[in-house]
Amino acid sequence: MEGSIEELEREREELQKKANELRKKRDDLHLQSKQLAKERDETNAEVRALRNKIKEHKKKRDELNERVKHAKKKRDELNKAYLAAKKKLREMEKSRSSALGVNISRLKKELRKLELEQMTKPMTPQKEKEVIEQIAQLHTKIKEYEKKLSEDVKLKRALEEMQIAKEKAEKQHALVETLADKAQSEHENMIKLLKKCDNLVKRVNELQERIVFVKI
Repeated sequence: MEGSIEELEREREELQKKANELRKKRDDLHLQSKQLAKERDETNAEVRALRNKIKEHKKKRDELNERVKHAKKKRDELNKAYLAAKKKLREMEKSRSSALGVNISRLKKELRKLELEQMTKPMTPQKEKEVIEQIAQLHTKIKEYEKKLSEDVKLKRALEEMQIAKEKAEKQHALVETLADKAQSEHENMIKLLKKCDNLVKRVNELQERIVFVKI
């Protein structure tokens, strides 16, 4: 009888020990599940915050791209205006040159040719002296005719109009580049956050799988 009582006591103690172990394991798994759920929820919150930032970058990028589109259109218009002003100036210069009985473009071309010959071709001292004199004469003649042209009020006004048109076109081009750079920056930031968000979503899925596994 005593033996059976002792045996029962040992069995009871063994069962109690196993029960305690199971209870501890259950508590450990519950704690682990709780910690995993906390990390999952925190990661989900981070994902939501990132998605909001991604939306902001996308919105800014799209707005900037729209501004780039309009700025390019304006730049094209200003470029056309500049080319028209340039053409008008060249035609007026040609007309005034003809009235003065000289072709300044031809004189400048001749001057460049002589200067190139002087620098690249071997010459006798006499020949070089003649070329230098011709170059000096052409410089004087061109300067004289350009002075007369610069005194022409209409021509001067046309030159100013061309310069203003050119400055406007260049300023608009700079604006296009600035806006395009900003749009690209927003796009790159958006892509960077998208990649980070994708990695966090994968982490959330991994955590959820572990939670389910722990609860089984």
